[in-house]
Amino acid sequence: MALTLTCPSCGNTINQVTRSPQIVVCPVCNSTNFLNNGKLEDVGKSAVLTDTPSIFEIYKTYRHKDWKFTPIGRVRYDYGDGYWDEWFVRSDNDKETWVSVDEGEIAIESLVKKGVSVPPFDDVKVGGIVMINRDRMTVIEKNSCTMTGAQGELPFKIIPNESYNYIDLLGPRRISFTIEYQQSSVDCYKGVWVDPFDIVEV
Repeated sequence: MALTLTCPSCGNTINQVTRSPQIVVCPVCNSTNFLNNGKLEDVGKSAVLTDTPSIFEIYKTYRHKDWKFTPIGRVRYDYGDGYWDEWFVRSDNDKETWVSVDEGEIAIESLVKKGVSVPPFDDVKVGGIVMINRDRMTVIEKNSCTMTGAQGELPFKIIPNESYNYIDLLGPRRISFTIEYQQSSVDCYKGVWVDPFDIVEV
């Protein structure tokens, strides 16, 4: 059930969009807030993310072939040589997933919740082969990143300037996996790279 929330930092009224966000970023003062029992708790400031152009905007609707979706949150990660954005999106059937944008390249990704065995981060080498279930994947990137900014509503807790390790893998038919090695968990996202020109604003 959606709520009307009050930013604890500036008093701005925020209309909750998703069913159960864990993070809400105030669009006025840019404070990052945990949602706890219907109230927001300020955990710090996020960087303003409106300084660079993007193919997407929060709360606008887009279409990729037969799939329509609306970005409702964004997280930016800095990996040293640049950054990429992860857009938390809701489709027209209320399913929530992710769209990754890195230097104009776009991947549609979903969290793999079970049944995935991944190698330790230190055992992985760029160019090596990793089997994810039955998919033979090539490691194309191994790095660390820092969360530098957020916007909108997000389904997990984030802390400004939090860092983690990750590897990116690429397989046949443009299938991709991203494995995030966080302090308390390892998350795996499966996706597919798509042509940016196939995405249009509705």
